[in-house]
Amino acid sequence: MANLEAKSYMSTWQLAIVIFVTCVGAQVMLTPRSLITKAEHGAGLSVIVGGVLFYSAVCMMLKLAKEYPDETFVEYAPRLFGKAGGSIVVFLFNLLFFFQVIQIFSGVGKIITFYMFDQTPPEVVILALLVVCAYCALQDWGTILRLQQFMFLIAYSILIMVWMSSILNFQPENLLPLWPVNIKAVISSGFSTWNMYSGYECVLLLMPLVYRQASLNSLIAIIGGSFGCLTIIFLMITVIIIGVLTVEAAKNLLYPALIVIRSVELPGTFIERLENYLLLAWIPVVFDTLAAMMYFMGEICMRYWRHADHRPWVLFLLPIIYISSVFLDNQQLYDRVSMFTTWIGLLFSFGVIPASLVLSWRQKRKAGTSCD
Repeated sequence: MANLEAKSYMSTWQLAIVIFVTCVGAQVMLTPRSLITKAEHGAGLSVIVGGVLFYSAVCMMLKLAKEYPDETFVEYAPRLFGKAGGSIVVFLFNLLFFFQVIQIFSGVGKIITFYMFDQTPPEVVILALLVVCAYCALQDWGTILRLQQFMFLIAYSILIMVWMSSILNFQPENLLPLWPVNIKAVISSGFSTWNMYSGYECVLLLMPLVYRQASLNSLIAIIGGSFGCLTIIFLMITVIIIGVLTVEAAKNLLYPALIVIRSVELPGTFIERLENYLLLAWIPVVFDTLAAMMYFMGEICMRYWRHADHRPWVLFLLPIIYISSVFLDNQQLYDRVSMFTTWIGLLFSFGVIPASLVLSWRQKRKAGTSCD
């Protein structure tokens, strides 16, 4: 009997939705404080700089994937870098998803414990969320893709609608000065927004499902629309946080996005504690992102070791993910791991991918010369 959940192709619009859903994830709550601390009043400009930078990285990944239309990055990397070099590059690729996953589990566990279940240990919350995400990650890609499309239509609409209520407390004067004094900090902080946009690396795994559906130019244009929406959302969140709390207040709060919502009072209604409604809309978004990333980790391991099924690898990674997430209970350690992950992400996007393109062109040129 045919597996109706198996997915052998995707449209370009579906790929754009996957990138959008995977990137937004948990970072709308976890990242703004560190960005505002570094860039201050220029945080909004840093978001725009980051959007341009990481969209350029995606364009390079799309170009690279088009060179090997029937294979994922895991399969052609060893041919580009050699057996040992390819193994290191693939390990780095999987490490990106691993560090993002453990940071999200750790951060979400703390937030849910603090704001919703203050008598529940974060370890219990992390374990419960891990089990649910693992169940989804054990499914075929068709199921996960269908879930992501559903979340895109429902959960994100609710999340944005609840978040926009914070405009009631917006004070435009808190944004002054509009032009930041330290331009260098704004640009360097643009690179640090990788945590916001991270997840776009999935195109290196999904392109074999898409390449027959559209040309490279149309892919670049449609993915550009996805990144444009991401940039607008992150910019809106950053500007509203500063406009409601001021830069100095946001720098001293661990999760300023939730404090912004907590301070909202809707006149003439019975609705209170809006941060709980925001969290209820945010949890499905986090679940969707984590399930996809865990699937990607299992898929990378499966393809590298040439197995037929990703599910044993997802199960193998579960205790490692749980122990690592619980280990990040110290905020200083969490920040260090976050910085380390950002550097790995930048190295992969602006080091490994350009090098892969150069090596690919060189190998094809040699092959063409030998044929002549």
